[in-house]
Amino acid sequence: GRRAPLSAYEAAVRKLYQVNMWNPVKLGLENVERLCGLSPRPLSVPIVHIAGTNGKGSVAWKISHGMRAAGYKTGLFVSPHVSSFRERMQVDGQLISESSVETLLPKLFALCEEHGVPATFFELTTVLAFWHFAEQRADVVVLECGLGGRLDATNVVTPSLSVITSIGLEHTRILGDTIEAIALEKAGIMKAGVPVLVGPNVPHDVLRAHAERIG
Repeated sequence: GRRAPLSAYEAAVRKLYQVNMWNPVKLGLENVERLCGLSPRPLSVPIVHIAGTNGKGSVAWKISHGMRAAGYKTGLFVSPHVSSFRERMQVDGQLISESSVETLLPKLFALCEEHGVPATFFELTTVLAFWHFAEQRADVVVLECGLGGRLDATNVVTPSLSVITSIGLEHTRILGDTIEAIALEKAGIMKAGVPVLVGPNVPHDVLRAHAERIG
């Protein structure tokens, strides 16, 4: 039989999945910074920003549950998803609705086209999450890094707390081929004056030296 036509949600997400066919993936903050600057929905709430080779997803979940238990309306951004794209962004455990994706994602595509921003899948997903959290009036947001830290799309934020869970050899072609080089990429989420929580399996001397450099 004939295949049923795509719903508006399915069409929007399919277009998002195809973006990287046209826009080459390169690490950097320029696209997300431009989109945030053009955004009608700036995200201005306390943020916990989490990087690490292992454990960042579970730490993000635990912190978000702790925030919710304390009575805060909590946004959570994680990747990758398991069964539904909507898992990547949720507020108090509620996944973003299909109708919200249908409404927000075409506006984001239009903004990119209007201003010539060649944003990638992950960059668009990150900004979509920011818009969703702002629209839902989250009190606090827990943000999991995608890849690395320094040049990850999520690193446009200035958080209230940075967390580096662990450092291991991963994505060495992109992040570097030593623990120290990868540690510096993860340390890129540190911001001047923002406290940093680090796990036991990290080169503390490398992270401490970087923290002293940025103040």
